[in-house]
Amino acid sequence: MTPPALPALAHLITKLMILLGIGIYSVFAGIMVRQEQLMAHVLEETFEPILRTLTIIHFLAAAGLFFLALVLL
Repeated sequence: MTPPALPALAHLITKLMILLGIGIYSVFAGIMVRQEQLMAHVLEETFEPILRTLTIIHFLAAAGLFFLALVLL
């Protein structure tokens, strides 16, 4: 038999690990935006605005996912 608090503790730890993973991924997406800015200063490409837009959309989606998970979990 398991103590009644053990499943609740496992559920809490699972939630925290999911939030930690999504948070780390959001930080990674922010670093990608910074790397794209640095790359744009070095290289002059025709698709630079498209790439910048995609990286910003990616960062906003990752941050939105983190806040959504924070609210729902």
